[in-house]
Amino acid sequence: MKLNLFLLPALLLVLIFVSESRSQSSEAGIMFGTVTYKGELNKSLFTPRFLRPSVGIHYRKNMNNHWAHRLGASYGVIEADDASAEDDYQKRRNLSFRSPIIDFHYLLEFNFFPYQIANPKSSFSPFLFVGINGFIFDPQAELNGEWVRLQPLGTEGQGTNAYPDRKKYNRFQIGIPFGGGVKFKLSRRFGMSVEAGVRRLYTDYLDDVSTTYADKAVLLAASGEEAVLLSDRSVDGQSLDNTDRQRGNAADRDWYMFTGFTLNYSLSKRYNDNCTPFKGKLR
Repeated sequence: MKLNLFLLPALLLVLIFVSESRSQSSEAGIMFGTVTYKGELNKSLFTPRFLRPSVGIHYRKNMNNHWAHRLGASYGVIEADDASAEDDYQKRRNLSFRSPIIDFHYLLEFNFFPYQIANPKSSFSPFLFVGINGFIFDPQAELNGEWVRLQPLGTEGQGTNAYPDRKKYNRFQIGIPFGGGVKFKLSRRFGMSVEAGVRRLYTDYLDDVSTTYADKAVLLAASGEEAVLLSDRSVDGQSLDNTDRQRGNAADRDWYMFTGFTLNYSLSKRYNDNCTPFKGKLR
């Protein structure tokens, strides 16, 4: 259902972008930056030790000097662990994960100052954006030197009769991206932007942690020994029965954030010259 809800507006947006629009200038860009996440294993988007490299590409159509549409894709691998946390509970829980993130997004941008690379009067502008995104993720944990995919194992009892309210989560999800930055003109055809964009998500399983510990006998019967070992890695997990004890917080959904520098190239010499967000003339 979520996939269908995303594909329909995505298809409409693609049709908008590919339709002929002679009154709009266009740009392409490539981004290099970082990605990080906030969830059960990392309480802040701004934890330096969990920053990881990311890359991205985008295509922008400028409606005028102030408003622009943007379609893009970004990629990075998020990761975090309890072992380096300051919180004693997290250290005892002792979970860790990594997950690739493939992010597809549509953004509506607003420039505070008149700005287009093709416009010789432009120099720089702060900007804000908001939109919709779809992303694919695949949480994994290391076991005996190998990375094991967690979603198929149902580490919290997802997909078992013992936990009928816990369905296996979909690895494709949607979110609400928003953020901002600054655009700079470098030359007649090139510009640069610096930005940070967070994603407000509707899943709490980005790190495969959300609710309580499942019964190990149930996990063993459903998914085997790997599911048992990766569901409870706490320092006392082998000696105590942690069934139904708190493992995560389902009320606090996960987030992730891309930050970076983007090199932009103007694909056209035409631009909509204007000084207000709503009026202008083609040049």
